[in-house]
This record gives sequence, structure tokens and C-alpha cells, in this order.
Amino acid sequence: MTSFEDFHRSKAKHALHYARAILGADSAEDVCQEAWFKAWRAWGSADPAKLDTWLLAIVRNCCFERLRSNRPVAVLAEDDASPVPPPDEVVVAAMEMAAAWVLLQRLSPPLREALWLREVMDLSYAEIAEVQHVPQGTVMSRLYAARRKASRLLASRRLT
Repeated sequence: MTSFEDFHRSKAKHALHYARAILGADSAEDVCQEAWFKAWRAWGSADPAKLDTWLLAIVRNCCFERLRSNRPVAVLAEDDASPVPPPDEVVVAAMEMAAAWVLLQRLSPPLREALWLREVMDLSYAEIAEVQHVPQGTVMSRLYAARRKASRLLASRRLT
């Protein structure tokens, strides 16, 4: 079985990005600390084959606890980019990331979360359903709606 330290080391970045997708950059780090503490306390109780979705469910629950508590939530901001080679690639990637964050901000939290889990985290529909505590059909509907809205937003942006 994987040690908690190894699991944390391999999944911390993903958990933080997921929390940022739901809450925004400022609140995500605090929520991730809470989530990792809860995961540490419950370590060993989860199915080892489903540790990834188990962690994402904990992060998600902590995010929604934060939203329910009416604490200030930051607006989504561009993710901190790690050093990358040629400057022209960096600029293009940064522009694409900025556009993606702007687009994600315009989606409702359930749609944004479903789209993030599928397209960025590469989770299956069944895994997303498990994380979001909804039927798989709801995941499919959310992804369809998120993609459709994103497509409309991108099309309107090209026309302006």
C-alpha cells in the first residue's frame, strides 16, 4: 500500500488545482490544508484502488464547506506557471491559460467542476459521479452543458 507521504507528494498539486477550479486561488490553499488533514486522519479507511477519487471527494467537500460558510472567495486567477523553455511558447501557453480561466469563471460551479475533472484531471464519468455524489447521467448532462456554454462563449469572443 502507498504511504501517505508518497500519496501526498504525488497528488498535492492535482488537489490544489482542483480546489482552485472550484474556489479560486486564494482560498484553495487553506482548503487543501484542511482536506489533507482530513485525509491523513482517515488514511487507511479508503479503498486503495480508489484513493484518487477518495481524495478528490474530500477536497470537494472541504471546498463546499468553505462556500457554505460564506467566507470570502477569491475570483479565479491564472495558475502559477512553472518555468518552461522558449519564450514564444510561454507567451502562447500563458494566453491560452488566461483565456481558459476567464472561460471557466463564466461557468457555474457544478459545470466548471465537472469540466475540470473530465478535461484536466482526465477522470471517467463514473469517477466524476463518485466525486460529485451525483448519478452518472447528471455528469453527462453537466459536461454537455459546460461544453455547449464554453463553445458559445468562445464563438462570441471570436466575433468581437
